[in-house]
Amino acid sequence: MNYTIFNPIYEANKILDKKFDEKFIDPDMYKKNQLELLVEIGELANETRYFKYWSNKPIDIELVKNEYADCVMMTLYFFNKKNISLREEFKEVEDYDKVEIFARLYKLTSDFYYNNDNDVIKEIFVTLIKLGYLIGFNDDEIIDACLNKINKNLSYYGENV
Repeated sequence: MNYTIFNPIYEANKILDKKFDEKFIDPDMYKKNQLELLVEIGELANETRYFKYWSNKPIDIELVKNEYADCVMMTLYFFNKKNISLREEFKEVEDYDKVEIFARLYKLTSDFYYNNDNDVIKEIFVTLIKLGYLIGFNDDEIIDACLNKINKNLSYYGENV
């Protein structure tokens, strides 16, 4: 798959990353963001409710989109910091069901926390895109959700993309 379709998100996220870098001077920001990615994946899992076999409460797709956008944006933060381009080659990942894909994301993100490997963050990204498709999002919905979230965050600084 050609992931350059998501370049508008990547470029907009670079602007947001720069704002955060200017606003929050923290030598541990990178490590904290690695932990935040784990938290965001958990928040997304909670909103999709895929593991909540006991619950009849319907999924709020707008909350899911917001949490999903957070995950994609956090992944692209690392692409930005590590100078990974969406033009690079990406290894396709296997198909997972709606529960297993979250376990895979947790494992990959934990691995990334400890080894900071480019191939691992790239696999996280590909797996997140695949999860978006599993949820039922198309490319345009993924891009729109992320750009909306980026613009919401930038609006705190009086900016937009």
